[in-house]
Amino acid sequence: MARIEDVHHHVIFRHPEHCVNQIMARTLSNGDILAVFNEERYPFHHDSGQTLITRSKDGGVSWSEPKIVLPWTDVTGNWDCGICETSDGELIVNLTITAFFKRGVEPEQPSWRCNPWTERWGDWTWAFKTQGWLGTFVLKSSDGGETWSEPIPCNVRPLKHGGCRVGCWQLPSGPLLMGLYGRIRGYGEEGEGETTRSALIRSDDGGANWEYYSTIAYDPASIIDFEEPAVLRLACGRLVCFMRTHVNPSSDAKNMVMTVSEDDGFSWTPPKWTNIWGYPADMIALDDGRYLMVYGYRRPPYGVRGIVSEDGLTWDVADEFVIREGGVPFSSLKDKPASSLGGEAAYGVAAGAINNSNPGVFQHIGYPTVAQASDGAAVCCYHEWDDGPEPLQFVQCTRFRV
Repeated sequence: MARIEDVHHHVIFRHPEHCVNQIMARTLSNGDILAVFNEERYPFHHDSGQTLITRSKDGGVSWSEPKIVLPWTDVTGNWDCGICETSDGELIVNLTITAFFKRGVEPEQPSWRCNPWTERWGDWTWAFKTQGWLGTFVLKSSDGGETWSEPIPCNVRPLKHGGCRVGCWQLPSGPLLMGLYGRIRGYGEEGEGETTRSALIRSDDGGANWEYYSTIAYDPASIIDFEEPAVLRLACGRLVCFMRTHVNPSSDAKNMVMTVSEDDGFSWTPPKWTNIWGYPADMIALDDGRYLMVYGYRRPPYGVRGIVSEDGLTWDVADEFVIREGGVPFSSLKDKPASSLGGEAAYGVAAGAINNSNPGVFQHIGYPTVAQASDGAAVCCYHEWDDGPEPLQFVQCTRFRV
C-alpha cells in the first residue's frame, strides 16, 4: 500500500444538533477552495436538509462560516450538492430537491412509527412515506457565491429522476455536462424491478436548459446498479468515469467499474470491473500531470482511501493509500432511526454499543471529494461521525502530499 506525507486533519464544520455530510469541493481560478455540503434537519441522515457553502483561502486549513445556498422549508429540502466554476467565473451548484407532500386529512390513529412530532399533527412520520424527489436543479451565482438564482429545473428525461453526486464540469468547447444516476420506470433509488443507470445531461447555454446526452452504464438485466458517476477529463481529451456498484438482489456493494469516452461523453466503452473496492469516488488532475482518485471505505476499518494514476487510465488497488481511518462511533446514548428517506427499520441502530461489523446507519461515512491547493497539497474533504453521547456527522478535510 502506498504512503502519503505531511498529513494534517482540519475540521470544516460541526453543527451542535444536526448531522452535516456529503461535501463536494473544487479549487477556483483565484486559488480559493470552495465547498458545498448538506445540513440535515435532524441528528441523523435523511436527505431532506439544505445546502451550505464554505470557502478556504489557505488551502483547507481554515474555512469560512457556512452560508445557505438553498434553505429548507416546511415542505421541501435539498441535498447531494456539487459545485462548478465556469470559464467566465460563474458558479453553478447542482442539487436534488425533495418534497414532503403533507397530508390534507388529519390522522385518525397513532402512526406505526414514532418521531418527528408536532403539536398539531402529533407523530408525522407519514411524511417519510410520502416524501418524493421533485427533481434535479441548478442554482447560479455571478458574485462569487454571495447570492444565488432561483433553482433552475434540469430536464433529465427519459429518467424519472436524476441523483447527483459531484458537480457539473465544462468542456473546453463550452458546453456543460452533469453526471447523474436514476431509473426510467420509477422514482426513488430502488424498486420497479429496475436497477439504476448512470448518465450525462448537457447544457449548451450555460446551465439554463439541460437535455439527456448519453448513457454511461446500464445493465439491461437489472442485476447491477451503476451509481454516483465521477468523471475526469484527461490531458489527452478522453473522459474517464468511475461508478459505485451494487449487485441485486442482495444489494451488496462490489468493486467500482470504469468506462472511457473518446468523444466528449457522447459514447462510452462497456463498463470494466476494477480491483478497487470502495465508493463513491471523486477525481482530479494534479498539477504535475498525474491523476488522483479518492473514495469512501465503508467496511472495517472504514474511512477514506485514495490512488494516484500516472495516465488516468491505469488504476490499481496495489497503489492504494489510507487518507483517513475510522469515522464510525463506538456507542450511542439514543436510538438512531434508519437513513435515506425513512428506510426500513432494519437499518436503524438501537442505543448502546455499536457493532463495527454491522453499524447500520453509522456506516454512512466518507463521500469524499478532493481539490488541490495552490501550494500543491491535496485537500480531501469528507464526513464522519463524532464520538459524542449522541453521535453526529460532521465535515472535515485532510491535507496531504502524494
